[in-house]
Amino acid sequence: MEEKLKKLNYTLNKEISKTKVFTEKDEHHILSEINRLSKPKVRQKKPLSLLPRLLTAALFLGILFSSYVFFDQELASDQNVQTKKETPVYSLKVSGQGSVLYTDVDQKQLVVKFLITNKTTSTIKKPLTYRITFMNDKLVNAVGTKSVMIQPENFSPLGPEKSEGISKQFVLNAEVTKEDLYHAVYVETINDDKTLHSFVINQVDYAVAEMKDELAENKKEPSQEKPKEISEGEAKQIFNKNLADIKRTLIESGKKNNWNYENPATYEVAGPDFEPYVTQNFSETVLTKLLPDYYCDCDNGLLPMINQEVRFKAISMKEDTIQVSGIQPATDMTNIGYKWTFNLVKEDDKWKMDHWQKSSLDGIDLKLSKDEAAKLLTAESQTLTFYKEIELENSTKAYVFGVKAEDFETTLAISSKDTTLVYDYE
Repeated sequence: MEEKLKKLNYTLNKEISKTKVFTEKDEHHILSEINRLSKPKVRQKKPLSLLPRLLTAALFLGILFSSYVFFDQELASDQNVQTKKETPVYSLKVSGQGSVLYTDVDQKQLVVKFLITNKTTSTIKKPLTYRITFMNDKLVNAVGTKSVMIQPENFSPLGPEKSEGISKQFVLNAEVTKEDLYHAVYVETINDDKTLHSFVINQVDYAVAEMKDELAENKKEPSQEKPKEISEGEAKQIFNKNLADIKRTLIESGKKNNWNYENPATYEVAGPDFEPYVTQNFSETVLTKLLPDYYCDCDNGLLPMINQEVRFKAISMKEDTIQVSGIQPATDMTNIGYKWTFNLVKEDDKWKMDHWQKSSLDGIDLKLSKDEAAKLLTAESQTLTFYKEIELENSTKAYVFGVKAEDFETTLAISSKDTTLVYDYE
């Protein structure tokens, strides 16, 4: 290294500068530095700084925390999805109400009765099970059990808004007070181990010996109960409303479809309008024949025009069937009287006309009274005056009346036999 320095010094002095570039002192100083730098360096360990370590640790913990949150959210999301998939969906819905009757007739008894109604638009086809739970300790001791399961023996599919009545009788081994029965009977409606509805019975009847007859009725099996009958007045109201609905529908259908003698009605078009009021049997046997002829713009007498004050009666009145009959008196046009018979049935809680039929009164002796004959002849805004009674052939008779209205006055005679008008009454 010293030789290289001397050569460098010589070159600088001879070829670059006229004066010496390096003095002896400079050479000495340079050589000293070269010797010092040429020695191997011994590295000293420097104390590590605390701040970088803290930053590194914080970064590492942040990564761990973010990963934990991410995977926790994913796991929770998967669990929620899985739970949602496994949760069964029950579309059945029912409502219920009931009553509790306590009596000490013969023996201490508790009768629990309730009514369950289908509140869905579909039919419940599987049998329903009911659980009765007693929530009062005193009542539990008297009955001898905390709860009872009830499975009705004869289950019929429960249609929309249809109800099932349940009655359960318990013999008690101890007396209970009326206060013990309030809010003490809990009823659950169960289907496929799922509680559809539950309620607490609040209606309580507390009776003694005078309730014996009612308890006897509760003991009867449903199949032994007599069918509910309706009164004659109710039967006539049902018939009148149904007949009025049919006549109204005929008028509305004619206006809507412009039915007339050139454009006769067809059952395919008009038939659906009558479905709320008539059965399929009536449509097939009566309506299909009535519609094409009805809109002929003539007085065809196709519809019943019975008098509801004379011989109008309900022949049969049951819970789901009614039979009504009436008389349509003779008129100037045909001079023939008719007897009408109407059959109505109950379908889906609605009364519908199932059949009607008319038969001529020719050959039938009604033996009408004078008052009945007057009612058959009298129309609104008319007054009648009885003139006389005359004998006809075959030992029959006729009643002669004077009829007076605002725009006319005449004399009419009606046969007591078949309502025909008699013109030879002098």
